[in-house]
Order: sequence, then C-alpha cells, then structure tokens
Amino acid sequence: MDPETVAEQADDDEAWDSPDVPYEPEVALFGGLAVQSRRPAEADVIAVLRDGVERVVQHSMGIDLSWFTSAIRLDDDLESGRPEVTGREGLDWDFVRSREGALIGVTVGARATALLPYHWHPKLRVVTVHARFPQYVSWAGREVGGLTIGLSMHRWAMYGGGVDLRRVTGPLTDWLLAAADALGADTGYVTLDTVDAQNDFSPWERVTGCGPAARDVTSTLWGYGWGTLLSPVHLDRVGGVERLEELGAGVRALPGGRVWVTLNDDIATLDPSAVAALREVLRPALPVGSMTLEEYYAQPVNEYGPIIEHYVL
Repeated sequence: MDPETVAEQADDDEAWDSPDVPYEPEVALFGGLAVQSRRPAEADVIAVLRDGVERVVQHSMGIDLSWFTSAIRLDDDLESGRPEVTGREGLDWDFVRSREGALIGVTVGARATALLPYHWHPKLRVVTVHARFPQYVSWAGREVGGLTIGLSMHRWAMYGGGVDLRRVTGPLTDWLLAAADALGADTGYVTLDTVDAQNDFSPWERVTGCGPAARDVTSTLWGYGWGTLLSPVHLDRVGGVERLEELGAGVRALPGGRVWVTLNDDIATLDPSAVAALREVLRPALPVGSMTLEEYYAQPVNEYGPIIEHYVL
C-alpha cells in the first residue's frame, strides 16, 4: 500500500481513536543479537547500528521516511522535560557518538512521512534500529540483560509491499552475522512477527514470562525464529549439529564455533509445523519462565490476553 493511500485512509479511520477498538501491532521483519559473555565497546555497537541502517533499511523500505535519533546516557535527567538533550530529528550519528561514555540505549527510527499528522496510527513508526546496554541492578548486585541489538521493519512499507521478503532477509542475515562476529554475540535470531526492536523482550520471553533480570544468553537463547544463532554452549545443550540437521534445516558453521540455522529459503512461506519442530529441538536451550507457551495461548483474548500472532511461537 502506498503512503498516499494510507494517509487518505487515516482521514476516515477515526475508529483508531476509540478505546473500544484494540490496538493491533503491525507485522515486522526483525533481526537481533544478544551479547552477555563480553562487553563490546560503545563505538563498535554504534557502528553496527549504522551498518544496519545503511546495509539493510535504506535498501529495503519503499516509502518516504522521516528519521529521528535518540541516545540516552546513565546520567541523563529524563524528567527534566528537555528532549533535545537526548534526541535529534533526522539521522545524526555524530550526535550519538557525542553521547558515548555511559550509554543506556541508542535508537534510530523512521516514521512514514505521509502519516506524521496521525501520531496514533499503528503504521506510523515503520523502522526501529535499537541497542540497549546492560544495566547494573542493586538488588541483583550485577549488570542484567546483557547487550541487545535489534532491527525491525514493517513489512507493508517495504518495496513491493513486502511480498518478496527474500530480497530483504539476505541483507538482514548478512548484517546480523557480521555484527555477531564483530561484537562476539552469544545468540540472535530473525523472525517475522508483531514485534518492535525497541521492545527488549523476545517473543519467547514475552509469552513465557522470562525477562532481562533473569536473562543469561551465555547458557540459554534470547529467542528463535526463521533464522537462529547458537553458540557452542547452546549447540551442546540441544544435542549438537546432528539434531538440527534432522530438521532438514540449513546449518551454517561460523567463526567461534557458532552455527546459523535457517528453516527454509523464504520466511514468508515458513510452515508453522517446521517452527514447532525447531522449538522442540531448541527447548533444552530455551529459558524457562512462569508460563508455558500452551498456557499463554489458552488465555482469553482480551486486553490482557494474547496479542502475539502465531508467526513464530
């Protein structure tokens, strides 16, 4: 759908302002990494984010974009009412680099220019490229969450309406694996789901009640999907490469003993049964939370119930 059509529809779409109409997140292509066994330099993380924008986003999105940049430090007073301290309109990598030293999070995102007057519209924010740095938690006596990096793009806003996702998953995978090598990532994944990169929870963490405070990607996975990155520790927990190859998946050996597993050549045609089979193989390496996947989907569908679609989980 072209942006002009979306904007015209928005004029008549007053139902989105009604509290009686539930908000439905947009389907997005997501690629992300988690690092906890080491602490990458902030400059290296910023370079990875920039590479994702230039290598993936700017060659994938088919609508006019309006960018914004945010870089938040540990010593920022977020209640001061001065957003200009932490953010800039446009893509401003010099601003991000000027904030190095005690970064908590960096976000560069893009809105659909045609939808800027409609701040409430679910199609407005079409791109998020985000890094969240580990933070010290006093009650835990340690840093928690690790470093997470994510890149998400609304499918509808891609060239051709995102019908051909193979032209996007190739560059996205190349970026993710290059970033994993540069940062020494423990794990990562690519998925098609109702997810935004600024949400630090993977879909698996969200439905099972896991979270940053309990996350330890040195031993368990952050998430999984069409493509899943496993460390040697994860590989050992699931029973080795042989178990993955039994799925008929593509298994690619990477530096450092990591492996990259892809379920087919086109994420848009991914069979849910293949995802279910992958999940069972990965289960020994998946974190355990307060709720099972089955319990999550057994909840009534209301404002507190399931909103994640069955794209991956």
